[in-house]
Amino acid sequence: MGGPKNIGRDIHNTHDFIIASREGISVAVIKVLQNRIGLTNKMMSSILEISESTLQRLIKQKSRLGKSESEAAYEISKIIAKGIEVFGDEQEFTEWLYAKNTALGDERPIDWLDSSIGREQLEDLLVGIQYGHYS
Repeated sequence: MGGPKNIGRDIHNTHDFIIASREGISVAVIKVLQNRIGLTNKMMSSILEISESTLQRLIKQKSRLGKSESEAAYEISKIIAKGIEVFGDEQEFTEWLYAKNTALGDERPIDWLDSSIGREQLEDLLVGIQYGHYS
C-alpha cells in the first residue's frame, strides 16, 4: 500500500491496520492503488463513496483518509496482493479485473470493488481460483 511513509506506521497485522485506519492513512495510498490496477479518479471515488471533487481535493491537499476510506483501501490492497499471488503476475491480474466473469453474473470484478460485500466476494473468488474451483 505504499509503505510506512504513506500509512504513517508499520503494518504487520490486521490490528496494526485497524489502528492506522482510525488515524487515517495518507491519500497517497489511493494513488498507489490506482496506478497498480488502472483506476480513474471517478472509479476510485465511487469505491470510496465520496465525490470525485472531494477525492481531488484530498489528493491536492495531501490529506489523510477517513476510517471507512482507509478500510476500503486496505481491502483493495488485500485483493491486489491475493490476485497477484493467484495469477502470478500483476498484468494478468489486472486483465482479469477488467474482464467479464461468469462467476460474477458476467460482471467485471473491478465493478465489485465499490462495496465491502463485493470486495469480500472477490477475495473468496480469488481463493476459489487458487484452488481450482473457478477459472
